[in-house]
Amino acid sequence: MVFKINPKSKYAGKLEKEKELKRLGMHSFHRYYGKLIPAIPLCFIKEFSKENDLVFDPFSGSGTTAVEAMANGRNFIGFEINPLSQNIAEIKTSKLNPELLEKINTEILNLIKNKDYEVSENDLPFLINRDHWFKDFVQRDLIRIKKAVDEFFDDYKNKDIDKNLYKKFYLMTISAILRNVSNADTRHVFPGVSKRMRKLEEEGKIHIDVIGSFERGVKKRATYYSDYKYDNSAKIILGDSSQTDMEFLRDKVDLIVTNPPYISSVRYIETLKLEMYWLEYIKNNQEYSDLAHKMLGNDRLSKKECENLEYTKYAEINSLIDNIKEKDLKNAKIIGEFFNKIEKVIKNMSIVLKSGGKAVIKISDSKVKKTKIETGRLMTLIAENYGFKLFDVFLDEINNNSRSLTTARNTYSDIITHDYIIIWEKI
Repeated sequence: MVFKINPKSKYAGKLEKEKELKRLGMHSFHRYYGKLIPAIPLCFIKEFSKENDLVFDPFSGSGTTAVEAMANGRNFIGFEINPLSQNIAEIKTSKLNPELLEKINTEILNLIKNKDYEVSENDLPFLINRDHWFKDFVQRDLIRIKKAVDEFFDDYKNKDIDKNLYKKFYLMTISAILRNVSNADTRHVFPGVSKRMRKLEEEGKIHIDVIGSFERGVKKRATYYSDYKYDNSAKIILGDSSQTDMEFLRDKVDLIVTNPPYISSVRYIETLKLEMYWLEYIKNNQEYSDLAHKMLGNDRLSKKECENLEYTKYAEINSLIDNIKEKDLKNAKIIGEFFNKIEKVIKNMSIVLKSGGKAVIKISDSKVKKTKIETGRLMTLIAENYGFKLFDVFLDEINNNSRSLTTARNTYSDIITHDYIIIWEKI
């Protein structure tokens, strides 16, 4: 296999032009670390698909590819293993009526402001050190908002809409404002009460308005749906794309655009910890641990779990595993598990994609115990066994001002200065 960077790739220039365009407001619905910049799916949706084609993403995340597909007249289907992420992506790609949302906003906000909801300890979700993360009045206000949303939709009589979907809009807005009204530093990838926040608190410079944040949040987000002008649809399935039988999608997908998790890079579940506990997607530490273990690139492994290494069908990858195990057994386990799972995803990508269709992957090398892991090249090696050929590959430089991409990952996998944009074609 020849894996060589194309310094003259025409797609690199096209991507740079797309980066200059104003992005859709919907991409700002919810904070989400490590997500694709919208220009990447936009560029290749324009380049490799046409209206009403089907776009697929096995790692949908918060729905960046899905949003661009919807806004550009394509249909979308994808998978996401994290239930909160799946709900964020679902609500971002649902065709809610902006005018109806405005009316519902008014009624829910009136309930919040005019009704005296009682809040007991039983109303509050499980979260270790909850009082560390949220001031008492913030907790009460968040529950008051949730009770108003529940009451409104329990009594809502409009049978012409999916009221559960509309209700989810308000729950996802609660999730979206949660970090801003917490004690955690919004500048940090992982939740943490920083020295900066403590200093601001001491100086009296922190002013939290939960109800105001929610009001501004729902009003602004209601306007985002006007970006969808085509008669197309999106479906984001809650599930593991490495474990799902994809026969129902065989040869139906026109284009794949995806950004797989990186090896031992960002603990994605930890970045959304407060939101997931508060909205009760996870209700105890065991559920948190169970979900973390299912996620690709997971590094939350016990010593016992690392006793049995996972090897692959590929000598070069196995050699890496052997090299790493001499330094760190845990990381050797992570690498083997990562490539075995990613192989299953690539196999499913081959099943769903039409012959001649393109798969566009954004990925970066990783560094584990000072050993370089050429993830994109090794994924391409695997892909050749499943009917793909390398069509093009070029470097995409990362903006130095992007905290989540340059500094957040260095704890685990060294600072990443560029990604690879790899394009495979199904033979």
